[in-house]
Amino acid sequence: MMHYRKAENVEKELSKSDLPFEDCMPKTQKDFLWMHVKGGTKVSNVVEFAQAALNKGEHRCVVWSGSGGGVVKTISCAEVLKRSHPVYQVTRMAYTSVEEHWKPQMEGLEEIIVTRQIPTLHILMSLDELPDTIDGLQKPNTSTDFWDGGGAQSHPRSQPRHQQQQHQPGAGGGGRPNKRTRPGRNKPGQQHGKPVAEENLPAS
Repeated sequence: MMHYRKAENVEKELSKSDLPFEDCMPKTQKDFLWMHVKGGTKVSNVVEFAQAALNKGEHRCVVWSGSGGGVVKTISCAEVLKRSHPVYQVTRMAYTSVEEHWKPQMEGLEEIIVTRQIPTLHILMSLDELPDTIDGLQKPNTSTDFWDGGGAQSHPRSQPRHQQQQHQPGAGGGGRPNKRTRPGRNKPGQQHGKPVAEENLPAS
Protein backbone atom coordinates (compact mmCIF):
# COMPACT_ATOMS: atom_id res chain seq x y z
CA MET A 1 0.00 0.00 0.00
CA MET A 2 3.02 2.29 -0.20
CA HIS A 3 1.82 3.66 -3.56
CA TYR A 4 -1.65 4.52 -2.23
CA ARG A 5 -3.04 7.18 0.05
CA LYS A 6 -6.15 6.74 2.11
CA ALA A 7 -9.11 8.82 1.01
CA GLU A 8 -12.59 8.99 2.48
CA ASN A 9 -14.57 6.40 4.41
CA VAL A 10 -18.10 5.84 3.16
CA GLU A 11 -20.42 4.35 5.77
CA LYS A 12 -23.54 2.56 4.62
CA GLU A 13 -26.63 4.54 5.50
CA LEU A 14 -28.87 2.52 7.77
CA SER A 15 -32.63 2.37 7.45
CA LYS A 16 -35.14 1.65 10.17
CA SER A 17 -35.53 -1.87 8.84
CA ASP A 18 -31.85 -2.51 9.64
CA LEU A 19 -32.34 -1.98 13.38
CA PRO A 20 -32.23 -5.20 15.46
CA PHE A 21 -35.48 -4.46 17.27
CA GLU A 22 -38.11 -6.44 15.37
CA ASP A 23 -39.49 -7.84 18.63
CA CYS A 24 -39.16 -4.63 20.65
CA MET A 25 -41.07 -1.93 18.82
CA PRO A 26 -44.38 -1.20 20.58
CA LYS A 27 -47.30 -2.22 18.38
CA THR A 28 -49.00 1.14 18.98
CA GLN A 29 -45.86 3.06 18.02
CA LYS A 30 -44.97 2.47 14.37
CA ASP A 31 -42.80 5.56 14.21
CA PHE A 32 -40.03 6.52 16.63
CA LEU A 33 -37.32 9.09 17.17
CA TRP A 34 -34.02 7.85 15.78
CA MET A 35 -30.93 9.65 17.08
CA HIS A 36 -27.65 9.07 15.22
CA VAL A 37 -24.68 9.78 17.49
CA LYS A 38 -21.25 10.60 16.07
CA GLY A 39 -17.89 11.19 17.65
CA GLY A 40 -18.37 14.96 17.44
CA THR A 41 -21.95 14.98 18.71
CA LYS A 42 -22.65 17.23 21.68
CA VAL A 43 -24.46 15.04 24.19
CA SER A 44 -26.41 17.82 25.89
CA ASN A 45 -27.91 19.04 22.61
CA VAL A 46 -29.23 15.68 21.40
CA VAL A 47 -30.47 14.66 24.85
CA GLU A 48 -32.43 17.90 25.22
CA PHE A 49 -33.96 17.34 21.79
CA ALA A 50 -35.04 13.80 22.73
CA GLN A 51 -36.41 14.94 26.09
CA ALA A 52 -38.48 17.65 24.43
CA ALA A 53 -39.92 15.16 21.94
CA LEU A 54 -40.97 12.81 24.75
CA ASN A 55 -42.37 15.60 26.91
CA LYS A 56 -44.46 16.99 24.04
CA GLY A 57 -45.83 13.56 23.20
CA GLU A 58 -44.36 13.62 19.69
CA HIS A 59 -42.77 10.22 20.28
CA ARG A 60 -43.02 7.44 22.82
CA CYS A 61 -39.89 5.61 21.74
CA VAL A 62 -36.30 6.74 21.12
CA VAL A 63 -33.47 4.77 19.50
CA TRP A 64 -29.84 5.81 19.93
CA SER A 65 -27.35 4.49 17.38
CA GLY A 66 -23.60 4.99 17.22
CA SER A 67 -20.49 3.34 15.81
CA GLY A 68 -16.77 3.96 16.07
CA GLY A 69 -16.12 7.11 18.07
CA GLY A 70 -19.84 7.56 18.69
CA VAL A 71 -20.32 4.40 20.79
CA VAL A 72 -19.29 5.97 24.10
CA LYS A 73 -21.47 9.03 23.51
CA THR A 74 -24.39 6.76 22.56
CA ILE A 75 -24.17 5.19 26.01
CA SER A 76 -23.92 8.62 27.65
CA CYS A 77 -27.05 9.85 25.87
CA ALA A 78 -29.05 6.84 27.02
CA GLU A 79 -27.82 7.12 30.61
CA VAL A 80 -28.75 10.81 30.81
CA LEU A 81 -32.19 10.30 29.26
CA LYS A 82 -33.27 7.52 31.60
CA ARG A 83 -32.49 9.74 34.61
CA SER A 84 -35.36 12.01 33.59
CA HIS A 85 -37.79 9.49 32.07
CA PRO A 86 -38.89 6.03 33.30
CA VAL A 87 -38.10 4.08 30.14
CA TYR A 88 -37.85 0.42 29.20
CA GLN A 89 -34.46 -0.21 27.61
CA VAL A 90 -33.10 -2.80 25.19
CA THR A 91 -29.42 -2.68 24.17
CA ARG A 92 -28.16 -4.60 21.15
CA MET A 93 -25.16 -4.74 18.87
CA ALA A 94 -25.14 -4.97 15.07
CA TYR A 95 -22.68 -4.36 12.25
CA THR A 96 -22.44 -1.60 9.68
CA SER A 97 -20.60 -1.74 6.36
CA VAL A 98 -17.90 0.87 5.78
CA GLU A 99 -16.01 1.33 2.53
CA GLU A 100 -12.40 2.52 2.73
CA HIS A 101 -11.24 4.24 -0.44
CA TRP A 102 -7.53 4.20 -1.33
CA LYS A 103 -6.32 6.50 -4.12
CA PRO A 104 -3.28 5.51 -6.25
CA GLN A 105 -0.23 7.76 -6.29
CA MET A 106 1.28 6.23 -9.41
CA GLU A 107 0.01 5.97 -12.95
CA GLY A 108 -1.32 2.62 -14.00
CA LEU A 109 -2.79 1.77 -10.60
CA GLU A 110 -6.49 1.59 -9.88
CA GLU A 111 -8.41 2.78 -6.87
CA ILE A 112 -8.80 0.19 -4.12
CA ILE A 113 -12.01 -0.10 -2.12
CA VAL A 114 -11.92 -2.13 1.09
CA THR A 115 -15.19 -3.07 2.79
CA ARG A 116 -15.13 -3.53 6.56
CA GLN A 117 -17.82 -4.46 9.07
CA ILE A 118 -17.71 -2.26 12.17
CA PRO A 119 -19.75 -2.87 15.34
CA THR A 120 -22.65 -0.50 15.92
CA LEU A 121 -24.46 0.02 19.22
CA HIS A 122 -28.25 0.47 19.24
CA ILE A 123 -30.20 1.38 22.39
CA LEU A 124 -34.00 1.40 22.32
CA MET A 125 -35.80 3.34 25.05
CA SER A 126 -39.59 3.21 25.31
CA LEU A 127 -42.05 4.91 27.62
CA ASP A 128 -44.52 2.10 26.90
CA GLU A 129 -44.16 -1.16 28.78
CA LEU A 130 -42.38 -3.91 26.86
CA PRO A 131 -43.00 -7.66 27.30
CA ASP A 132 -40.81 -9.56 29.74
CA THR A 133 -40.09 -12.12 27.01
CA ILE A 134 -37.81 -9.67 25.18
CA ASP A 135 -34.20 -10.72 25.49
CA GLY A 136 -32.07 -8.21 27.40
CA LEU A 137 -34.98 -6.09 28.61
CA GLN A 138 -34.09 -3.55 31.28
CA LYS A 139 -37.01 -2.13 33.21
CA PRO A 140 -37.11 1.42 34.62
CA ASN A 141 -34.86 2.08 37.62
CA THR A 142 -32.96 -1.17 37.20
CA SER A 143 -29.47 -2.05 35.99
CA THR A 144 -28.41 -4.25 33.10
CA ASP A 145 -25.85 -7.04 32.76
CA PHE A 146 -25.32 -6.32 29.06
CA TRP A 147 -21.74 -5.11 29.54
CA ASP A 148 -20.92 -8.16 31.68
CA GLY A 149 -21.71 -10.50 28.79
CA GLY A 150 -25.11 -11.37 30.21
CA GLY A 151 -23.67 -12.93 33.34
CA ALA A 152 -25.37 -12.92 36.69
CA GLN A 153 -22.39 -11.61 38.61
CA SER A 154 -23.09 -8.37 40.38
CA HIS A 155 -20.94 -5.30 40.10
CA PRO A 156 -18.53 -4.77 43.03
CA ARG A 157 -20.27 -1.47 43.81
CA SER A 158 -23.53 -3.29 44.43
CA GLN A 159 -22.04 -5.47 47.17
CA PRO A 160 -22.11 -4.45 50.84
CA ARG A 161 -19.08 -2.54 52.00
CA HIS A 162 -18.00 -5.24 54.44
CA GLN A 163 -17.90 -7.79 51.58
CA GLN A 164 -15.67 -5.61 49.43
CA GLN A 165 -12.92 -5.38 52.07
CA GLN A 166 -10.77 -8.49 51.99
CA HIS A 167 -8.88 -9.55 55.10
CA GLN A 168 -5.15 -9.26 54.72
CA PRO A 169 -3.08 -11.85 56.59
CA GLY A 170 -0.99 -10.34 59.32
CA ALA A 171 -2.96 -7.11 59.49
CA GLY A 172 -4.30 -6.53 62.96
CA GLY A 173 -6.65 -3.78 63.98
CA GLY A 174 -6.65 -2.20 60.54
CA GLY A 175 -2.88 -1.53 60.59
CA ARG A 176 -0.36 -2.42 57.96
CA PRO A 177 0.40 -6.11 57.43
CA ASN A 178 3.42 -7.50 59.25
CA LYS A 179 6.52 -7.26 57.11
CA ARG A 180 8.58 -10.43 56.98
CA THR A 181 12.33 -10.05 56.92
CA ARG A 182 14.15 -12.27 54.50
CA PRO A 183 17.23 -13.92 56.05
CA GLY A 184 20.56 -13.43 54.37
CA ARG A 185 19.68 -10.06 52.85
CA ASN A 186 21.61 -7.92 55.38
CA LYS A 187 25.22 -8.40 56.36
CA PRO A 188 26.17 -8.84 60.04
CA GLY A 189 26.17 -5.53 61.79
CA GLN A 190 23.80 -3.96 59.22
CA GLN A 191 20.60 -5.19 60.79
CA HIS A 192 17.93 -2.54 61.21
CA GLY A 193 19.95 -0.10 59.13
CA LYS A 194 22.94 0.11 61.53
CA PRO A 195 26.34 0.49 59.84
CA VAL A 196 29.24 -1.81 60.68
CA ALA A 197 31.54 -0.35 63.31
CA GLU A 198 35.12 -0.13 62.09
CA GLU A 199 36.59 -1.23 65.44
CA ASN A 200 34.79 -4.58 65.22
CA LEU A 201 36.36 -5.46 61.86
CA PRO A 202 39.36 -7.89 61.99
CA ALA A 203 42.71 -6.30 61.44
CA SER A 204 44.17 -6.77 57.99
